[in-house]
Amino acid sequence: MEPLKNKLIQARLSENELADFESVKREFGIAGTSKAVRQMIEDEKLLMQAKENWQKGKRDAVTALVQQLNDQDRLQLVEAIHGLTDTKSSSELSIVRDQYADIQQQLEAIMYAVTKSGNNLNQIAHVLNAAKQQAEQEDDDLADDDLWRWVAKQLVENSRILVELQQEIINLKNDTGSSNQKAGGTVVSPGNSLMS
Repeated sequence: MEPLKNKLIQARLSENELADFESVKREFGIAGTSKAVRQMIEDEKLLMQAKENWQKGKRDAVTALVQQLNDQDRLQLVEAIHGLTDTKSSSELSIVRDQYADIQQQLEAIMYAVTKSGNNLNQIAHVLNAAKQQAEQEDDDLADDDLWRWVAKQLVENSRILVELQQEIINLKNDTGSSNQKAGGTVVSPGNSLMS
């Protein structure tokens, strides 16, 4: 790699420009000036790419970029992309951003239900394995009524959790479908195709 100091860029800034630059560095969470300038260059390249993709009609690429920036909590760049597009696209991007946040919340609820169900099944398996081992050691059978009542109760609880999970998945599918209709019947998120 070539030494970076051979490619040195210097700039004189007014007090206001320097204050603006420092606030941008804080927003990035970057202490170094060089890193901040590099990040600004990357951001400008992203905006130029989004504008070019929009002009070429590559709406999916812009949508994917918006989702990527949402993942990185770069909402200012998402707003800048809104400015590059017309009013209709701005509203579509708002729908995508809101839908994306809603989908993330719903997926968290689904993951919680899956984890809860898995933990419940693991607990049942552990108790049954322990009971089996104890029965083998005592040369007995697994006829303990309390054990089977507990297992039945846990299976009913797990069944309830799975019904909740199924309802969360249905809600997620319905919500992504209704967002699709709000946007004029066009697909505004790759998430719609994932849930079909």
